[in-house]
Amino acid sequence: MRRLPRSLDDIRGLRAARWIRESTTGQYDRFGPASQREQQDRFIERHGLVDTGRVFQVAHSGTTVWRSATMTQMLAEAKAGGFDLLLAGYSDRWQRNLRRTLELLEDHLHPSGVALVMCDRRIISSDPGDWDELVAESAGAEKYSRRLSERITEGYAAKFAQENDPGGHAPLGFRRSPEPPNTLQINPETIGTAVDLFERYALGTVSAAQLAAETGLEATRIRCILMNPVYNGWIRRHRGPNETRKPAPWRSNPPVSDELWARVEDVRRAKCRGSGPHRNDRVDVLAGLLYCVCGRRIRSDGWAANRRYRKLHTKPCQEWGTAARLPAETWEEPILAQMGGIELDDGVIARVVAALGSTVRPVAIDRSRIERQMRELALEHVGGGISDETYLERMKRLRASLAEVEETAQVGVPADRAVQWLRVLAETWQQADVPQARADLLHAIYERIVIAGREFVSARLTPAAYAHGLALALPEQVAMARPTGFEPATFGSGGRRSIR
Repeated sequence: MRRLPRSLDDIRGLRAARWIRESTTGQYDRFGPASQREQQDRFIERHGLVDTGRVFQVAHSGTTVWRSATMTQMLAEAKAGGFDLLLAGYSDRWQRNLRRTLELLEDHLHPSGVALVMCDRRIISSDPGDWDELVAESAGAEKYSRRLSERITEGYAAKFAQENDPGGHAPLGFRRSPEPPNTLQINPETIGTAVDLFERYALGTVSAAQLAAETGLEATRIRCILMNPVYNGWIRRHRGPNETRKPAPWRSNPPVSDELWARVEDVRRAKCRGSGPHRNDRVDVLAGLLYCVCGRRIRSDGWAANRRYRKLHTKPCQEWGTAARLPAETWEEPILAQMGGIELDDGVIARVVAALGSTVRPVAIDRSRIERQMRELALEHVGGGISDETYLERMKRLRASLAEVEETAQVGVPADRAVQWLRVLAETWQQADVPQARADLLHAIYERIVIAGREFVSARLTPAAYAHGLALALPEQVAMARPTGFEPATFGSGGRRSIR
């Protein structure tokens, strides 16, 4: 890893890349980026930096830009050693998410030897003296974003209360009144088309896709129409403490009668496939463990042999590639084989005993994680995100966890107890023939498994697994019954394990 500069005095001659962000495309096309580039130009000239010509520019909300394709591209080039400093013209142009700022710095940029610079505040993320100010700037940017969201929500609530209007585009069969306050009213020219959709669907013989083919409307739009209570005389309003919808002026004679609305609801419920009991052979054993390299969690979609893993992204990131869904076996088979391949021979036992008997304890990463959670919790409390009671309760749990980690670091797990724990784990795994039982064991062993498309990137074990030497007992490689096409991956911290 390249050495990080300790202050702005150490950055002369380093290679710089630029980060330029605006919230929307309209802002980006007009005035915003020019001032950011000017700030970066002055900073590069003042400190004698080398401009690499790399510019990462994005039009994205500051609260969610961390999961954008541009952010992923920047992190990939930072990891490849393309630059030493990332320049953000203004502190709030980096992003407006304190948690993601800390994660990106500590988990990605700093380990890659790259420091973030906020040019307007002359802050560099690798300077310990600037850390408090950096956190304060990030917290202030997020606080502004949250307050702006609250004001917009309150504005819509007042609008709904005064105008009896849901806002947004008028649905099919409605129009705005030509004079203020421009409330919704029925459009006699198009309301018949909307009502006909309800009457056809209520028969139960056609689907939304078939209606879309007949009418030329998109199937998703038809589904939204069939679920919109405005046709039954109700208008959605701001979700306040009292009610979620209120009657419209045409409530006495709505386009869709109560009887027709009820029939459509019954048909929709009968066609719904998202409910019902889950059987044990349909358990997602890796639920909550898989994460993409861009930070988003990955979950399974579908049943049993037809299950596919998909991202929570609305659009796949660059690392995920073009495969929106992958077979469940893509990840389950090699990980289950890795666990099933644990063998405690004399060599493995000797390595575990030697590691647990040394002064090096595998708890440093867990200590850092808890300390970071404590900092984030304190900042969330200062920003008004949680109450005093919630803060004290969560901080108490974190301090207890930290005390347990420190005690483990000083005392450690006895080697004989660790070996016994590993033997019991291997036997329990072999006897666990129910998917739910294996899922429980995996969640007790793994904390996070990071992947990029079809490739493993890394995995982090739980503190208990590290403390008992499991990273040393996992097999180096797994011989699969059929080729999976996986590249070797490092499993765990402190234990070099791979899957092929």
